[in-house]
Parts: sequence; structure tokens; C-alpha cells
Amino acid sequence: MTRCLDKVIGRQKSNVLSLKSLCAKTFEMLHLKAKFSLFHHCSSVVSTMNEHLVQPHDGVSAEASALKLMAATAVLAFLLHVFWRCCCSCFRHVKRCYYSYFSSCSSSSAATMDPSAIAGVEKILNYKFKNKRLLEEALTHSSFSNTVSFERLEFIGDASLGLAVATHFFRLGQLKLTPGQLTKLREKCVSNAKLARVAADHGLYWLLRKYNTASLDDNVREYERAVKDAADDHNITVKNPDILADVVEALAGAVYLDVNFDLDKLWTKSER
Repeated sequence: MTRCLDKVIGRQKSNVLSLKSLCAKTFEMLHLKAKFSLFHHCSSVVSTMNEHLVQPHDGVSAEASALKLMAATAVLAFLLHVFWRCCCSCFRHVKRCYYSYFSSCSSSSAATMDPSAIAGVEKILNYKFKNKRLLEEALTHSSFSNTVSFERLEFIGDASLGLAVATHFFRLGQLKLTPGQLTKLREKCVSNAKLARVAADHGLYWLLRKYNTASLDDNVREYERAVKDAADDHNITVKNPDILADVVEALAGAVYLDVNFDLDKLWTKSER
């Protein structure tokens, strides 16, 4: 029995010594971090722990030394956790300042938008925008540098305009149309050709902020002349430029966001 107990105690001591050896190697690796300024203070703490805790003093058992070592390691881990949380907090603060700065720059850029363009679009839509920056974005071509173009609003406008039209026809209970007929009716109302004709009739393209688009300007002029000379849509022989439909969809997206995603209000403005 005595021999068995001695073997068990010997194994426990060897396990403690192995733990001490592993911790000592870990501290040596962390000590290399002293070359970096952020870890210099932590390295000095690690060195002190290595000196006083890893090597047991006279009269202190290996088990007690290991317990002290684990407690000190937990304290060090807590300090590193606090340090990391402080770094994250500073990063979030810098991020907020960054977005705040560029938001102010974006709002100040609204002053450079031609007021007559904003007033002209609001008159066409018979709607006053609460957020003028949405309208500014809807009237900005991708060629205009250092600003957000209308492409995001075009995406949401395409979907919301189609949904508003589909909802309108679906609510007309007196129309006994099949799903296929409703689909064709919706596509006809929001087709690129239809939206381009709307943009050409109101001259929406010329209200855009754009840069170095001479070739595109010529295409739009040619299409607008063809629209003016044609008796109806079927007689238009010139292909409609895609940008005309894009502008209408972007304006629809701007209205949709400005009315807080209200499809009924969007449809009311789209009917015009």
C-alpha cells in the first residue's frame, strides 16, 4: 500500500512539474513579445511571474507553486482581456468619428446640387422630399466622381415599382385576369421602353449630375427626337438608352425610401 501511494504521489509531482515546464516555456515565448511596444508591459509582468512563481522557493511545495502560477495566469489573462476590450472600444469610437465625418461631407455636398434640378423633379412628381439627399443620389450618374450614384436606388426602385404596379392590378377585383395576363400587364407598365418614354417626355436625363458623357448625351438626344416625331410608342425606331429607365427607377426608389416603404404612396406618385 505504501509503495502504491508513493507511486501516485510521484506521478502527481511529475504532472505538476510538467505543468510548470509548459508554463515556463509559454512565458519564454511571451517574453519575446517584448520587442513590440504594445506587449512590453505584459512581458515585464511575465518575467516577474516566471521568476517568482515558476521556480518554487524553499519551503513551498510544488502543488502550492502550481496553484499560485495558475492564479497569476488567470489574472494576466483578465488584464489582457481588459486591454483587448479597451482597444475594441477605441476602434468603435474611431469608426463612429469616421462615418460622422463623411456623413457631414455628404450632407455638405447637397449644397452643390443645382436647386433648380431638385425643384424640377419635385414639381414633376408633385412631391416634396423630406430627405433631399435621396433625391440628390437619384440624380447622380456614376460618372460624377466622389459621390454615390443612383445605382443602389435603381435596384430598390425597380423592385418596388414592379410590386406597386402588381399590387394595384391585383386589387382591381373587377378585372378577372389570369396570373399570366397580370404578369404581362405589369411588365408592359414597367418595361424599359415605357420608363424610357416617361424620362424622355419629362427631360429627366438632363437633370442628372454627370461628367464626360458626350456620347451618351448624343444617344439620348437622338432618342428624344424620335419620341417627339413618333405618333406612338410602336413608331419609335431608335433604341431607348438604358439610362433613361434607370433614372425613373432610381427616382421611384428614392420616393419609396422617403415615404418609409409605403407602396400605396409610391403608387400614387407613380401614376403621374
